[in-house]
This record gives sequence, C-alpha cells and structure tokens, in this order.
Amino acid sequence: MSSKVPFTVRLKTCLRMCVQRLRYAQEKQQALAKQDRRHVATLLSQNKEQMAYFRVESLITNDIHVELLEILELYCELLLARINIVNSIENEQDLVTNHIEDGINEAVRSLAYSSVLYVPEVKELAQLKELIMFKFGKEFILGVQEDKTGVPEKVVKKCIPDLPPEPLVVMYLQEISKTYEVPYSKLVESDSEIDENEKIEEDDEVSSITTSEKDQSSSPDGKPIVAIDPDASYENVNEQHPITVKKPRMTTDDPKKNLKISKDIQDEIKFVHPTTTKKTTKPKTTDTEIDDLKKRFAALRR
Repeated sequence: MSSKVPFTVRLKTCLRMCVQRLRYAQEKQQALAKQDRRHVATLLSQNKEQMAYFRVESLITNDIHVELLEILELYCELLLARINIVNSIENEQDLVTNHIEDGINEAVRSLAYSSVLYVPEVKELAQLKELIMFKFGKEFILGVQEDKTGVPEKVVKKCIPDLPPEPLVVMYLQEISKTYEVPYSKLVESDSEIDENEKIEEDDEVSSITTSEKDQSSSPDGKPIVAIDPDASYENVNEQHPITVKKPRMTTDDPKKNLKISKDIQDEIKFVHPTTTKKTTKPKTTDTEIDDLKKRFAALRR
C-alpha cells in the first residue's frame, strides 16, 4: 500500500529545491550581466551611446530581477528554518494574527505572489504555490495575486519595475566607462578628480591610523578588523585579522557602495582595496607568475 507523504516533508523538500534553483538562477543572471556590460563597453568604444543607453536600461532591469531572486531565496530560507511553525499554522486568520512579527506572513504572501508570473525560470516556485494553496485555500492565493494583499511594496516594485531613471542609467554608463576604460561623453573630468581626491584622503587616513596603531599593538598592522571590497577574495586575511568585513554590494536601490562605520571603532578598521594588494612589490615566485598570466588573459577578454 502506498502511503501519502506528509505535508511537512513535501513543503521542506520543495523549499530546499527552490533555494537551489534560485541560487542557480542568480548565478546565471550575473554571468549574463557581465557579458552585457562588455557589450555596452564595446558600444561606447564605437561611439554608439544611444544604443548603449538602451542596453543599460535592460541591464538595470535584469539587476532588479536578480535582487528579487535574492529576496525570494531569503524568504525560502526563513520558511525552511521555521518549518515546524509553518506546519502548526491552522488557517489565514492564524497566519495574520500570530505570524506577522516573525516574518512568516510576509514570506508566504511574497512567494505566492511572485511564484509563476514573475519568476518563470524557477519552476519549483509553482509547486510551492500549490502547497501554499493546499494549506491556506484558493481564496488566499487569489487575494494575494489579484489584490496584492499583504505583499511588501519592495517585492511588488521588483516584480513590476518602472523605467530606470536617467541619473541611474548615466551612473551605470560611467561605471562601465571607468571599468573598461572606454570613452563616454558624460564622464566628467571633475568627477574623476573628486574621486581621486577622496581616495587620496582615505589612504592618508588609513596610513596615519596604521602608523599610530603599530606602536600600540603587537599585530602586523595593529588593526583587528579589515574592510574589503565586495566580490573579492584575499588570502591569509583571517590569520592576521580576526574580523573581516565586506563592503556592501551596489544595488539599484542604493547605487553608492558606502560602508557606515561607528566612530568608536574607526581606529580599529583597515581598508583594503584590490588595487593596493595587487601592486605590492614582492620577489617573483611561481604564484606571481600565475597572477601575471591571469592579468594578461583578463586583458585579452576585454
């Protein structure tokens, strides 16, 4: 005789599959975004700025979609961690009354709203919607999808994004122009001079702090905390510094990657940039030769 699989097991398995598929979809979208940025740089080098502008609009839309995938992954992780609580919820009234503060109500409604229409590449979300409908009823799903009942505004905005504003598009084009070293008419020289001055001031602050702390601490640079750039890896950082903090990644909601630091711990933080670490002069070894080859291949790929 075939026994039915309990609802908790089905929901737990589906949530795990959703997490894996959402991560894979994010990696795929990010890889495509890199190709799109290279294509935009090629258009800028060919002086086709209007075509590059339109391509960046679609690039921003894809970035917003990646941010939506990240939010949905977080919601799936939340429900997976609190699977026993989800199983104990009796109906929609119990969900609204007792599970708003713990985030379960928001997670369930967001996943039900964006499952099929806005994230079609993750088919497991459709199965998750069926399980939510089995748990809370068909009227619950209709109210969420048609009336957006209880769905957070940030999820609705990322499901149906507006046309990117011109300043954001120009900022993307400026960053691509700086990264790939291609000309762009709106890349003002004064902006680059301001950025250079800010970097010089930051380096001066870091150097002054390190020199003062070296006399007071026995560690190599006298700083227990290291702040590194996002999407960058540094070897032997944790061995010399107990705490490593990555700067926030740029998003469409917050294009400026600023790290907010309390004044109480400013003297204990060392800022590390990939450019500074790569330019350090060391005796040539096999590792440095491999790094040189990687740099050449990266230059050829551009």
